[in-house]
Amino acid sequence: MSMEKTEEAQETPSLMTYVVGSILVIAVVAGAWYFRSKASLSGVIEPMGQAVPVATPTPGPITGLGCDVQYYNPRLGFNEYYLSAEGGDIVKADRVNCTFTASVNGKEVATATAQSPLTDAPQRGGKTFRCTTKTIALEPSVETIIDVVLKDDLRASATCSATFTFAPQQ
Repeated sequence: MSMEKTEEAQETPSLMTYVVGSILVIAVVAGAWYFRSKASLSGVIEPMGQAVPVATPTPGPITGLGCDVQYYNPRLGFNEYYLSAEGGDIVKADRVNCTFTASVNGKEVATATAQSPLTDAPQRGGKTFRCTTKTIALEPSVETIIDVVLKDDLRASATCSATFTFAPQQ
């Protein structure tokens, strides 16, 4: 009889070992499947608030002196801004003078000038320029009209205008 009890005692732990082992294997497989499905979803979902690039339209052929775009860049830590104008002119001109005038509620608040050489742009049939001022102190968070008068060395002239609300700098 003692022999029979010993054999039964040895069989019970073996069966228990198989049951626990099977449960562990199932848990590992289920965990791997769960985390694998999470990883594949993360590549599909885009984080919110991410900027989407916007295509900038390509300016057309150059037929004379003119602006393509106006913009500004802040001087960090100050309520001062660099004003810029980009555009094109005919092939025979060599440089462009730009006069920037800032107005708030019809009152002139700042004026600055800049000069730019013209760079060949054969794909557009002319030349291009970029005038950028030195920093100008302007009031942030106020709608400001920026008028630009362009004059090239062949005495051609043109104007362009844009309205900006300058971001406050900290």
